[in-house]
Amino acid sequence: MIHHNAPPYSSTIIHYLNKKRLRGPYGVSLASRALSPQALLRKYSQVRTFLASSLGLSTAQREVALHLLRLWAYYGRVYPKEKQVTADPGCSKATFWRTIALLQNMRLLMVVNRYVKREKAQISNLYLLDKLVLAIAKYLSERGHHFKEKWLQPILDMDWRLFWQTAVPVALSPP
Repeated sequence: MIHHNAPPYSSTIIHYLNKKRLRGPYGVSLASRALSPQALLRKYSQVRTFLASSLGLSTAQREVALHLLRLWAYYGRVYPKEKQVTADPGCSKATFWRTIALLQNMRLLMVVNRYVKREKAQISNLYLLDKLVLAIAKYLSERGHHFKEKWLQPILDMDWRLFWQTAVPVALSPP
């Protein structure tokens, strides 16, 4: 049986964000995830609609974003290799990197470089999707989905303009 517990953190892997070394592992526990695997499956069509209408992602870009969101919802951390995502039909390497760049420009995704300490070689990047997940949670809450997490309610109660300025500062106009 597959469980949600992340593997123990290895001290041989180093994380860098904007050339600054991060301390400790990154991961969101199952209890703290705003978007559970079950909620993502139940609201899949609404999430696709949000990615298309509010963010303006193309069909191929939506598939990349949804692939990353599925990993985040299940594991709480996302660090797939490019080949894992581009193995899906209709997704090329260029589409993957364009989607990552677009979400980074919107400030909905952050890329953390991961290195193996001994070999000083880069391994797969870690993608922080917290802001994208908050935007999706806000969108879903306005369409009747109820979130039980108490820490999430003040964020979901904000109007969109304040939400985009504080919780998710992006280079887009509010949807």
